[in-house]
Amino acid sequence: MFSRIAIIFLVSNSFCHAQHPWQKPKPLIPRVSVEKIIGPIENTTPSKDRHIVWVWGYDKPHAPGAHDYLRVRDLMTGLLKTVPNVTVDTAYLFPTQSQFDKTDLVVMFLHLPQLTTKQYALFQSYIHRGGGAVAIHETAIIRPASEGKKLAECLGMAWNDGQSRWGAIFEDISIDNQHPVFKGFGDKLTINDEFYWDLNKVDGVQVIGSVRTGPPNSSAARVPTSMLSTEPSPMFWTLESGKGRVFGTTLGHNTFSYYDPELRIVLFRAMAWAMREAPGPLMPLVFDGITSAGGMVGTTDDMRNWKGKLRAPPEN
Repeated sequence: MFSRIAIIFLVSNSFCHAQHPWQKPKPLIPRVSVEKIIGPIENTTPSKDRHIVWVWGYDKPHAPGAHDYLRVRDLMTGLLKTVPNVTVDTAYLFPTQSQFDKTDLVVMFLHLPQLTTKQYALFQSYIHRGGGAVAIHETAIIRPASEGKKLAECLGMAWNDGQSRWGAIFEDISIDNQHPVFKGFGDKLTINDEFYWDLNKVDGVQVIGSVRTGPPNSSAARVPTSMLSTEPSPMFWTLESGKGRVFGTTLGHNTFSYYDPELRIVLFRAMAWAMREAPGPLMPLVFDGITSAGGMVGTTDDMRNWKGKLRAPPEN
């Protein structure tokens, strides 16, 4: 009886914590340093009216503080709605035909449902005719492996069931700072998060950020560099298909990451790049809600085990 109780406690205890409890938000960054990365802003309004669809879902298995699809949706769409000439819509699990028809950008942060042949075709047609897409973290996961290959045709990279792995980021990410998304950064980027590797990858993908992998799955502490892989794996990538553009990344696990000004620069620039827009109109969002009176930017809150996370649609 004692052993059964102990096992139940251990399972329950592991469920209630994020997979990498040692990960914390980065130290706050002076606003002047963030502004230096952003550089001069020439355009404060998009070149024309823009429409964005944010695709979301519910997360059941993760404790609050990770895969917070609704909280991140509300945070990011709330910011985007403040940009002049930008309208924002949301889609539960997958955009509709009418949403694809009128939008300029689809941003996806969720675990996708099983997609139909028609949905894959809608997505590919949207990209091919000039649509933009940004795929974050678990958006890249779909099973079985045959479905991962189909999703990779849309996103550029996607989960290869039976081969792909997940785990913590244990070192700084090497980035291509010649790409518009990383302009103004050094050649390394620090993000305390999780990512996936050994993914399906289609021809035409441009890897613009990579990092060496460590032990897969949950991690109790940072590991020495001697335990990291010899070769790095993709962290950020782009795909240009037809007239459209896709930006993908498999980081974005931790909720506090979305309050990191450097990751905000990356994500908002990625959105602008995918829409073929100058990033200037989105850059004020980097500071919104995370800038102190003393001019420091970021958060010290790890946002773990916050109250109120919904794990299923309210009607269920």
